[in-house]
Amino acid sequence: MKYNFGIDIDGVLTDEGPDHNSIWQQKMNEFFDREITLKEYTYDLRKAFALSDQELNEFIQENIEEIYSSVKAVEKARKILKELYDQGHRLILITARSEEHRPITENWLQENNIPYHELHHEDQKAPLAVEKNISLFIDDKKENAVEIAARNIPVILVSKYHNHDFDGNDQITKVKDWDEIKTNIELFFSKNTHSSKLS
Repeated sequence: MKYNFGIDIDGVLTDEGPDHNSIWQQKMNEFFDREITLKEYTYDLRKAFALSDQELNEFIQENIEEIYSSVKAVEKARKILKELYDQGHRLILITARSEEHRPITENWLQENNIPYHELHHEDQKAPLAVEKNISLFIDDKKENAVEIAARNIPVILVSKYHNHDFDGNDQITKVKDWDEIKTNIELFFSKNTHSSKLS
């Protein structure tokens, strides 16, 4: 049996570095020429790094394309997605990145040899996950995970500082890395097909 996997990009396929020295924080230090530290464990960059709306807007405008272009890919993500792709499963990337960043995103995916079938730029992921008949979703944003799981779609939630206060539930499994993602994909297979183990 073949499945449709929904996969986020930022924080899932991208290796942004450690929580307290991420590529975002490094670029902020350079841009503002002062030490920027992680102040609050939240998805909101303004609160996380104690920036004003104006500061964040200026930073994003000047740096977002460079970050999207230069961020590293998670090596094990590439390997596991290739296995899924080769087994005939459908890989549907759903990112909250703006549609204007599609060319940069497509180029990054190509440069990093990440296989996929569809790429969607959509902030509201749950309705699209239903529309695309997603079997299992992988994301790092707690709010997305909760909304998708409410549609009876199981979610693998990648542990990040901004979801530290959430441990998962019956539909949401929290993991540390792609080794644990692989384990949970195999568990999903065993529950649903009794086969299709990843190598």
